[in-house]
Amino acid sequence: MPDDRPESGRARFVEALQVRKHALRGFGVGIAVTALVYLFFVVLPGTGGAGLWYLGLGASLALSLGGLLTAVLVALQARRLTREL
Repeated sequence: MPDDRPESGRARFVEALQVRKHALRGFGVGIAVTALVYLFFVVLPGTGGAGLWYLGLGASLALSLGGLLTAVLVALQARRLTREL
């Protein structure tokens, strides 16, 4: 069933800033960096059973780094769009 309602201004704004694309990139890089940090500082040194506790810290790092990268990428996109005006 097609939606006959016009797209809202907020939806067009999010689309213009390409928030979805930048969020995928930001959180992808955040997860990759977290995996590398976990590998180099937990797995390779062999912390034993304590490695499970570091998963919580890794999740915190992945979420915060992903959010930060997403915000930076969206801000750069907004700057590009304002220069076009």
